[in-house]
Amino acid sequence: MKVLLISIVLLVSALTTVYSLAAVVQRRQDNQVPATCDEARAEVARFGDALSEWGSGKGGDAWRSSKFTSAEGETFWEGFNFYKSESRFKKAVRQINEDMEGVIGRKPIFDDNGREVGQRIVKETRVDGKTSSVLIQLITPRSIHGIRAPSLGLALTVEKARITCQVEAGRNTN
Repeated sequence: MKVLLISIVLLVSALTTVYSLAAVVQRRQDNQVPATCDEARAEVARFGDALSEWGSGKGGDAWRSSKFTSAEGETFWEGFNFYKSESRFKKAVRQINEDMEGVIGRKPIFDDNGREVGQRIVKETRVDGKTSSVLIQLITPRSIHGIRAPSLGLALTVEKARITCQVEAGRNTN
């Protein structure tokens, strides 16, 4: 009887531990962003393999696109477009702003003096009611920075690790 009772207790505690671990993993997958820059950087560091391309478009506008892949096969993309021509930049921004499909967030970007210097747009693509892709676009003078990931949580984590934390670190060094 004692052996049976001990076995049941061990089984229940093992299931509780596994459930707790699964809950933590599930929360991370369900759009939770790491609380600290170190956690965000560690999460993004899992995506060590990068395939990058760069070139120039119409009028010599520079672009770069990188695809990052984890050992588990997860991927995210990061891209930059830098516009030499103000008119081509304004046209690209107008097209982004007119395409309202899937927009789940839009807010202005401000500099350290409180002056509006751009905008941040978050778009979600859904297939059969589930998120299949999230695109974060950061539009600043003559440049568009994009992050595409399969989930909002991963996209926000990449944004935090590669943009937000770098900006904060730059402010702290002055």
